[in-house]
Amino acid sequence: MNIFLHRDDLRIHDNRGLKAASNSGNTIPVYIDDPRVKEKTGINKRAFRERGLKKLRDKYEEKGSGLIIRQGKTEEKLRDLIDERTVDSIYFARSYTPAKRRIGNEIKSLDTETKSINDRLLVEPQQLEQEYDTFSPFYREWKKVEKSNPTEEPENLASVDSEIPNLDSEPEADIPEAGEEKALNRWSKFKNKELKDYKDRRDDVANPRYVSKLSMYYSSGMIGKRRVLKDVENLMDKENDSDKIRNYAKYRNEIAWGEFFYQIMYHNPNAVDQNYKDIPNKIEWRNDPEEFEAWKKGKTGVPFVDAGMRQLRNEGYMHNRLRQNVASFLTKHLMTDWRKGAKVFRKHLVDHNEPANNGGWQWSASTGTDSVPIRIFNPVKQGRQYDIHAEYIKRHVPELRDIDPNSIHEWVEMTEEEREKYDTEYPHPIIDFNKRYHIGKKMFENALGN
Repeated sequence: MNIFLHRDDLRIHDNRGLKAASNSGNTIPVYIDDPRVKEKTGINKRAFRERGLKKLRDKYEEKGSGLIIRQGKTEEKLRDLIDERTVDSIYFARSYTPAKRRIGNEIKSLDTETKSINDRLLVEPQQLEQEYDTFSPFYREWKKVEKSNPTEEPENLASVDSEIPNLDSEPEADIPEAGEEKALNRWSKFKNKELKDYKDRRDDVANPRYVSKLSMYYSSGMIGKRRVLKDVENLMDKENDSDKIRNYAKYRNEIAWGEFFYQIMYHNPNAVDQNYKDIPNKIEWRNDPEEFEAWKKGKTGVPFVDAGMRQLRNEGYMHNRLRQNVASFLTKHLMTDWRKGAKVFRKHLVDHNEPANNGGWQWSASTGTDSVPIRIFNPVKQGRQYDIHAEYIKRHVPELRDIDPNSIHEWVEMTEEEREKYDTEYPHPIIDFNKRYHIGKKMFENALGN
């Protein structure tokens, strides 16, 4: 009898570890709710995962099996299961973050045979010849590595009764429906309609249908990336229209971006809470608590930034273009430590995963993998460019719905007297936008020794 331990792979389809276990013998599906993982999981993602676990249980029961969920430290609960049953081997998928790698090593220390399988990534860091600190050379090598094909569903599942403890976390946001069926349906619809326009329209923040919004399903492993990549590359192979191929290729590129940050964290586990770059001088963060609170609540008086932060609080999600803008604004204009922002994202994001979150924040803070020494986004300019009619802003900032788009985009540039003419409770900017730009830039120049 084998145990297959679900970790970040809450699905039955295209699950290499589960398939390997079932090929080897009768297999019991297990999930351990480890407090060391739980404490680093925000409430929205936790609620999403718990709902996904219930859907996974239902899938197993449809196949005449069940899902056993225990709560506690992983190795201790596995020992309990080994004592209760005759277990030949434990199969599990490898993880790449420091905490989960430590748990993986604890599993391997058990007296029962263990087998770790690559399921999480299309290309593991150790499959590449070297570590890459910028994306372009990483992507060139990533494309050369032969990827595994999607696996078939398992057949040799043990007849066991499900064990489900209380999984009743309530999200603080309006989160999407969980489960692999929902993920596959979402992917199918996006693939057949919007994918052909992905590169051209993905930054049109007013029209969210042009992004797949599969990130939360990838994060909890409710959809297999091999399945998605195979679909994308099949479309590229069959298509003659160069514009469509370009759009398909961009989606593949975005899949690789996620794997790039896993590679960074695998080689640099300290990047969880330390600057990735070797910065010669201390960054003199301002860390003003009132400015930080205004940023968290979406009340900075910078409409594009506030819209992004309110989407985060209301939906547990934020468009990537906005993630870059709110992160840049916090670190460069408000001069607040990127680690504070990363914790806020971890708290709210349904799609949070540590490598992508930390990698994205460090990229925006100029402490990470960006090849530009100091990059500062201008959220006023970005709002005009990517939300021309202020539809996204109005959707998330109701105080501005009766104001014309030009005035919304000019809000930061207006005088206080000009803003007072509008009948709205929306705040004035909390900083002198242009002045703070230069102060923030100087802070980073001093840290870099320029």
